[in-house]
Amino acid sequence: MRALVTGASSSPGYKTVLELASKGFQVLAIYNTHSVSFPQENVKALRLDLTRFEDVLKIFNEFRPEILIHMAALGDVDKCEIDRDAAWLLNVEVSRFLAKISQKYRVLMLYLSTDYVFDGERGMYKETDVPYPVNYYGLTKLIAEEIVRSMLDSYIIVRTSAIYGLGPGRPNFGKVLIEKLSRGEKVRALVDQYLSPTLNTMLAKAIVEIIERGLQNDVLHIAGERINRYDFAIKLAEKFGFDRSKIEPIYMKDIAWKARRPRDSSLDVSRARNMLSIEFYSIDKSLDMLRKEYYESAR
Repeated sequence: MRALVTGASSSPGYKTVLELASKGFQVLAIYNTHSVSFPQENVKALRLDLTRFEDVLKIFNEFRPEILIHMAALGDVDKCEIDRDAAWLLNVEVSRFLAKISQKYRVLMLYLSTDYVFDGERGMYKETDVPYPVNYYGLTKLIAEEIVRSMLDSYIIVRTSAIYGLGPGRPNFGKVLIEKLSRGEKVRALVDQYLSPTLNTMLAKAIVEIIERGLQNDVLHIAGERINRYDFAIKLAEKFGFDRSKIEPIYMKDIAWKARRPRDSSLDVSRARNMLSIEFYSIDKSLDMLRKEYYESAR
């Protein structure tokens, strides 16, 4: 089966390509700004600007994917707030064009969305809860969700939260914690912002299972356990044997963000847990796996 993955140099994209390759998929891994390579013979990495729609269509015609996993996005929340034109182009218009050609070629499109489609006023959001984003990033992702739903006969929307883990891509909270604490540097972590931190390895396994099982026309929440950033940082420090006194508790009011953040955007994953066979890792198990991956990569 042929799968095209956008955002292959992102943390979730990279892990998803690896998981697809291990399952025997023929994968075309699309990246743009940050180059990435894969050792597997059944993976081809290709640099492609997704805003050049003629080039994208040409690649579709040549590769003829059966599945499109769309993970590329402008994910810098503050940058989305400042440069709304860029956010709209990358998060909405690119998704619209990919949905259009996926429908034309009868390709299943899996769209990776975010917990930031919710306002964060209560947390533990279910798939059936009404979204209400409080920043422009969340708005663009929600609009893209609606485009995917309305344009495609075959789609899956996966919402996740605070992806962390090893691999390429933008700095993520878990990776930054490891890097700084391993050097004995201080880090600040919020005590009043709750999320569902999601290990990229677990997310990739869940996405591939969704595809292999042929699930369609649904929205699923795939994420870790609810926790605030400070407690997550403390748990990570304890797992890795770092000095937890280097972690400084701070509050949302202490950060001068350009874009408003949800206070509690944690996701309820009970429905996906009942549907999928993959184990939804606890925070402890996720950090155990991350620690194992970290030391294996250091060999």
